[in-house]
Amino acid sequence: MSDEEILTVVRDRCAGILKVHPSRVTLDARLREDLEADSLDLAELHVAMEDTWGPLPREALAGVRTIADVLARVRLFAGTRA
Repeated sequence: MSDEEILTVVRDRCAGILKVHPSRVTLDARLREDLEADSLDLAELHVAMEDTWGPLPREALAGVRTIADVLARVRLFAGTRA
């Protein structure tokens, strides 16, 4: 799966979970500051990523700040399955 395909999935999931327009979900968008995500939203995002790519370690999204961080983590932890 290409980075663009992963980004499309991440963008769609984030937009749905955070109830924002997909155009706001850019690589440099900060989850908490720009998209107003809280810890529950991040947990829901983790579950959504597992629904797509299978089980991910609990720490898969720990410390992510931007959508680019999420993309990198998905690539790292689910890369062999993506």
